[in-house]
Amino acid sequence: MSLTAAAQQRPVFSTYPYNGLSLNPAYAGSLNLFSAIFTNRNQWVNIDGAPVYQSLTAHTVFKENQVGTGINVVRDQVGVHEQYSLYGSFAYKIRMQKAILSMGLQAGFDQRTSNFNELDWFDQNGPYTTAYVKDFNPNFGVGLYYANRDYFIGASIPYILAPSVFKEVDNVTSQAKASRYYYINAGFVKDLNRHLKINPSVLLRLQDDSPFAFDVNVNLIINEIVYAGVSYRFQDSFSLMTQLVLNENFRIGYAYDIPTSDLYGYTAGSHEIFLNYRIKLKTNRRDGLCPVYF
Repeated sequence: MSLTAAAQQRPVFSTYPYNGLSLNPAYAGSLNLFSAIFTNRNQWVNIDGAPVYQSLTAHTVFKENQVGTGINVVRDQVGVHEQYSLYGSFAYKIRMQKAILSMGLQAGFDQRTSNFNELDWFDQNGPYTTAYVKDFNPNFGVGLYYANRDYFIGASIPYILAPSVFKEVDNVTSQAKASRYYYINAGFVKDLNRHLKINPSVLLRLQDDSPFAFDVNVNLIINEIVYAGVSYRFQDSFSLMTQLVLNENFRIGYAYDIPTSDLYGYTAGSHEIFLNYRIKLKTNRRDGLCPVYF
């Protein structure tokens, strides 16, 4: 007997407008400082086995602001399935007249475990009732990122390989097919007055064997301290998000997602919070073309 299923899907965090490395390896080093962000996401609150995600992204710059490096670690728990992903990023920046073009590469691996012992089985003698399944898959991705102080555009394929994982337990063979993702995002910042800026952005998401999807985000930046935004994810959710600049080194942020899909009425929404630590690098001069708000 054989079973076919889709592999565990990768999360798209709602606070990605504040964390470009989570989508694109070419973003590494774009801020010309060291930045580390820890994010926790509880999705679809009140639904048993709903996804829970944690991520840590960090990146910095070297070689007179020409080379960026970064790391992206993600843990996701969906029911009895748990996955750890670890990826390193490298980006090379080309200076243009009024902008910077960055070319990025990432490589790493995903390790997934499924502990079917945790399930309550109707048939205790059936296949997978006592199975503990583990698999390991290396992967790599690429990206481009073009930005100046006023606008940006990026494109990435973070995970180029789409492996099929085959497992056999108790004469039952299962197949899980991973998906390939394609991201295109763009945005700009504009002064409304000396205290207020507006920062709209969009994210187009393509996935193998899935319909086209997109996000539309609008952030207001108040006195360079408070970011307040809204986001709409096509046929999925409406989000409220914020980021607060505590001081030169620390920022915190939060997002609350309200589902607009069939899940509405079954869940209290999704909560996401992050902490961002930044430190200026004395060895690197500040680049006047460096994006400040993206």
